[in-house]
Amino acid sequence: MKRAQHLLWAGFVVALAVLTGVALHQYRKEPAPGVFGQVGPFQLTNQLSSEVGLNSLQGDVVVANVIFSRCPSQCHRLSQQMARIQSRTGPGIRLVSLTADPDYDRPDILRHYGERYGADPARWWFLTGPKAEVYRFAEKDLLFTVMDTGEKNPKLEDRFIHSGNYVILDRQGRLRGVVQSEEAGAEKKVVSLARRLQADPNL
Repeated sequence: MKRAQHLLWAGFVVALAVLTGVALHQYRKEPAPGVFGQVGPFQLTNQLSSEVGLNSLQGDVVVANVIFSRCPSQCHRLSQQMARIQSRTGPGIRLVSLTADPDYDRPDILRHYGERYGADPARWWFLTGPKAEVYRFAEKDLLFTVMDTGEKNPKLEDRFIHSGNYVILDRQGRLRGVVQSEEAGAEKKVVSLARRLQADPNL
């Protein structure tokens, strides 16, 4: 009886080792995410009124999106998603939300907005600054779409048009992934890529 139990356990251990080896092999075979951009120097301000530039991001994997505090619809969903991404990641993965409405979204307003979603200011920054610089950084460096259609547009959701994507940067500030927030499994894809970039020093 004991011999049979030993054989059973031995078979289980071998099977587990084989499955683990297959999983690792598949992970290694997964192609490395490409590089399709590089963030350049910028100067913005976070919700704590601290200056943030390229040096502030380098060394961390970054997950970024675009919102604005007066947004009546899409931004609530985006910020709820980002809050869940925050809960599923840890130090070394920084979250960044740019405002599409920097003329209104001063640091104190963004701080209160972040508090609504449980944002940890040590890891999740809300960035504002001169509109020209915010939009340049969003469009040229992070490849987001951001547009102010003008004050003549009475509906805020129509005035400020912006991407619903997440952009993922590696520790060198290189663009390594884009995930559309509405696609199936979006949060899982963002977290998976961010963790992979964080774990592998060669990526």
